[in-house]
Amino acid sequence: MIIKASCHCRATTFEVSEAPLTVTQCTCSFCSKRGSLWAYYVPSQFKLTSPLKNVSFYQWGSKTVKHGFCATCGCGTFTET
Repeated sequence: MIIKASCHCRATTFEVSEAPLTVTQCTCSFCSKRGSLWAYYVPSQFKLTSPLKNVSFYQWGSKTVKHGFCATCGCGTFTET
């Protein structure tokens, strides 16, 4: 089952290959302010279907986590670790 998703304005789109087994609430300072739940996938289960130029990234501190946002509407869409 492929699940398709997007940011608010649909400029950033992506697919995952299956429903998540679980979702979690990250407690880092950044995610706590966003109040979002996260589903975790291995890279082969995730596919960005919009051009990479539609995505902006934010990193801080140790730069081990890369948060992806729509470059147009600012909606957080995915995170790479």
